[in-house]
Amino acid sequence: MADWSQPSQLVALAEFYERARANPESVSDAVFVESITKAFWPTNCWSFVEAAFAIIAPGCAMRPHLARQLIQHPIEAMIAGGLEDPEEVIAQGVACATKEKPYVEPTAEGKQWLLQEWPKLRQMATTVFQEKWNALSSGA
Repeated sequence: MADWSQPSQLVALAEFYERARANPESVSDAVFVESITKAFWPTNCWSFVEAAFAIIAPGCAMRPHLARQLIQHPIEAMIAGGLEDPEEVIAQGVACATKEKPYVEPTAEGKQWLLQEWPKLRQMATTVFQEKWNALSSGA
């Protein structure tokens, strides 16, 4: 199980989040998204879903306008892992926040976002799922 003291990608992201929280105007949206996605590492689909939610949740809490862009990562992994029902997407994120022994433990801020804000994004999550499903199905 990974936590925010290892691997190195999570350590770097935790430090980045602290800097961005302390001085938000010093970080552009492009650098913000790039810093988050650099924290991903190769693993199986469902472990990636858990890691991705833990990684993106604090970023989504800090910059809600980037949520649509960031949620694409765990949603694409869900599809790769065999999820076919877009109505199950929200439950997967909530499960990451409530799992007893998660692959990556969400931060307190991330857990709060997953439990309180993520369920409010059902329509967005369904739309992103459908877009990803269509793109993957067409080979785009």
